[in-house]
Amino acid sequence: MLPSSVPSDPNVKLEGTFLTAPITIDGTTIFRIAVAYNAPPSQIPIAVRQTDVQTTLSELLATTGSGRSTKTDYDPQTLRVHIVRDGDVDSLEAVDAKHGDPLAIVTITAVDARYNQLSRENLATQWQSVLQSALVRALDLRQPAAQQRSLGVVARVAAGLVVASLLVWALVAFLTRLAKRAEEEIAERERRAQTQKEQVAKDTDDAHHERRRFLAIALRNVEPEQRARVFRALAEASIWSTVLAWFIAITWAFSLFPQTTPLADSLISGSLRVLFTIVIAGLLNRILDIVIARVASVSEQQPFANSEDRARLLLRIPTIARALGGFKTFVLVFVAALAVLGEVGVPIGSVVTIGGLAAIALSLAAQNFVRDFVNGSLVLFEDQYVVGDYVTINGASGIVEHLSLRMVQIRDAAGDVVTIPHSSVTAVSNQSRKWSRVDYRVPVDPASDVPKAIELVRDAIESIAGEAEWRGQATLPIEWIGVDAVSKDWAIVRASIRTAPLRQFEFRRELNARVIAAFAHGDVAFGAQLPGTP
Repeated sequence: MLPSSVPSDPNVKLEGTFLTAPITIDGTTIFRIAVAYNAPPSQIPIAVRQTDVQTTLSELLATTGSGRSTKTDYDPQTLRVHIVRDGDVDSLEAVDAKHGDPLAIVTITAVDARYNQLSRENLATQWQSVLQSALVRALDLRQPAAQQRSLGVVARVAAGLVVASLLVWALVAFLTRLAKRAEEEIAERERRAQTQKEQVAKDTDDAHHERRRFLAIALRNVEPEQRARVFRALAEASIWSTVLAWFIAITWAFSLFPQTTPLADSLISGSLRVLFTIVIAGLLNRILDIVIARVASVSEQQPFANSEDRARLLLRIPTIARALGGFKTFVLVFVAALAVLGEVGVPIGSVVTIGGLAAIALSLAAQNFVRDFVNGSLVLFEDQYVVGDYVTINGASGIVEHLSLRMVQIRDAAGDVVTIPHSSVTAVSNQSRKWSRVDYRVPVDPASDVPKAIELVRDAIESIAGEAEWRGQATLPIEWIGVDAVSKDWAIVRASIRTAPLRQFEFRRELNARVIAAFAHGDVAFGAQLPGTP
């Protein structure tokens, strides 16, 4: 017959066509007895059979007296579990030196044998061995000497944990102070930077100096920021490790005494599994924070062809590390939440389904927000721009002051901070990536000596590039120079030369001054104003 209902007793389980119940000693299940489901009324109910066996085991483990005079009725040294066969029936009985009459414990039925997929003889031998060792151990634990030894071990372990906890507390306090010092150092540097910022003119001509200042400030803040993050992670990891050690120690201590063994089992398999899950998740979170910080530190030590590449990587690494840390925390919290829900009996499959639907709804409602993070990740991993770069984004030009996964902030020529979400970026022009270029144009009167004008412009460029101040900042030879366009009003002399990042603005100013002087000295006239220029 097919099962018609599920048993209401939580200790009784429906397994296929069997109803099974646990036989426990001090809260630990040693084996399970079974009856056929939908059996005839004449069969002894599984709950009654379980109660009979548990009552017998309680009688075997009964004690008299208290404290140091506690004694067990049965002697663990002479206790023996025997198999008794009477026709087709096998049963287990217990005897010892003080009890001549055997005490019947359990009868092995044909249903028990079918459930365990063994013959009755083999199952009887197996249960005999299990009962013998479990009863002897339980009786030993109830002896005064054993309990005194257990108390001594627990006291020593507790004392060790107290000392370790005090050391951890001192370590956490020390790490917290170090983290606060690093954070105060960052705050002080930002205050000094703000003071310097107020003293510097904010216009396009100062872009190179602004970029160098932002790079210097950002690079100085990278190392203290990483130190603060590592110190915080170490402090929290130490706290979580101490909590986990106390939890394990308390559970282990409860398992040493028969009176508290059921409580230890409930701590392990019951509601406090939730606490264990939370502690493990918190500990893993902080350990992975330390790992990410360590990997970031190792990445900073790799060799680079030039200081520019190294500076850019040093500015990208903290943001990438924060992004990975946030993603890691989200995954750990999500997995821990599913584990906790599973422990309290909520079907995980339903939670995952509901969570998936909620994620879809959330993504549809916040598409731009999600796109911000995706595009921000691409900006970082592809090294499109970093703090200190001079960029033009959606028509706004300026120095990148702040860069996160969600948005970029640039300070324009007027000194205003422009915030642009990554999702709204359509085009980016980076004028400071590895090198910059001066695209120089000057109108010359067509009636003047145009070849001479070209040579004057060439001499001015080469003279600037050859000076000590510009050595290594402007690359010779000139990329190209010549007449780019002509009309009846002007001939455009155009030249191109590479410079260090953002030195093009200063180079152009100096070149303008020298070209004016050279044209005046060489009697070369300027042409009409270029079309499209103010």
